[in-house]
Amino acid sequence: MGGIIIAVFVSLGIPLMAFVYACYKKLHIPFVLGMLSFVVSQVLLRIPLLEYLEKNSTSYLMFSATQPVLYAIVVGGLTAGIFEEMARFLAMRYFLKMKEWNSGFLFGLGHGGIEAILFVGISAVPLIFSPTAIAYNETYFISGIERFFAIILHMGLSVIVLKGVVTKRIFYVLLAILLHSFINSIIGILPLFVPRGIVLIVLESTIAIFAIVVFCFSLLLNRRGD
Repeated sequence: MGGIIIAVFVSLGIPLMAFVYACYKKLHIPFVLGMLSFVVSQVLLRIPLLEYLEKNSTSYLMFSATQPVLYAIVVGGLTAGIFEEMARFLAMRYFLKMKEWNSGFLFGLGHGGIEAILFVGISAVPLIFSPTAIAYNETYFISGIERFFAIILHMGLSVIVLKGVVTKRIFYVLLAILLHSFINSIIGILPLFVPRGIVLIVLESTIAIFAIVVFCFSLLLNRRGD
């Protein structure tokens, strides 16, 4: 049960506490915009598009089967980077009035928080009361840890994009797209070459390292103030 409880805490508890904090600080708008940017870019646009191609395009299926590395780079990485970071940019550029650095962090918390809720939290809660929960304990423990670092990553990427909006430098938006695409691509490529017995450890360690690096880089950008 411990792994499931951790997953629920990370995927529901942290987003809810972040939202309460955002409301207390009167910064709920950035948080909500972050949530909407994920829902629009992924739930309403990218995921349905990929599902449509999977069901209706033979060329798409052949591409995924015969070119797994390129598929991971283009579909798993580049499309995620473009859809999510452009949604972040547009939301910040046209709807975010308070463009301070803490708005960027809360935007990222909203973005990563709703992703955690939809992909892990909703399915984890019922298992707390299920007699068969022990069978899913390890899976949800790993999912909870992954969501924690994914939230950190989204916070860092949001600050980078906000830096681009504030300074009017498209370079930072392109950098966020590149970083997001690269990380997603690596996650898709590693399972093709890493032995199955250690692939989860390698994947989660990779996500954690990149998330921390991107987050620290965003802090450095904020301190530079240029």
